[in-house]
Amino acid sequence: MSVYLFDMDGEPIAFRRTWTDPYVFDLHGQWIGWFPWDDHDAVDRDGHYLGTVVDDRLVRRNDWYERPCPATPDGPGDAMPTGRPSAPHAFPNRFAYEDAGVHHLT
Repeated sequence: MSVYLFDMDGEPIAFRRTWTDPYVFDLHGQWIGWFPWDDHDAVDRDGHYLGTVVDDRLVRRNDWYERPCPATPDGPGDAMPTGRPSAPHAFPNRFAYEDAGVHHLT
């Protein structure tokens, strides 16, 4: 089952195929970013900061600084999410983050 990622309000906005998947996809299954470092910071396909995974949220840190990004890997292609999103966890530290800007399904 896919690992769903939520925005600040608890709406699903993205997913990973597994918790260790180095790629992140929008809910339409299009590859939107990846995790180039050994942490929870993701970059978009151009290597610019996309957001940080905090528990089950994909949010942008207010204290983000630009980091040199390794070369972009070959794309994983598209992936379709499996299963349904579970209820998001509580997210009490909202003051330190903002939405990542990944669009909801329409």
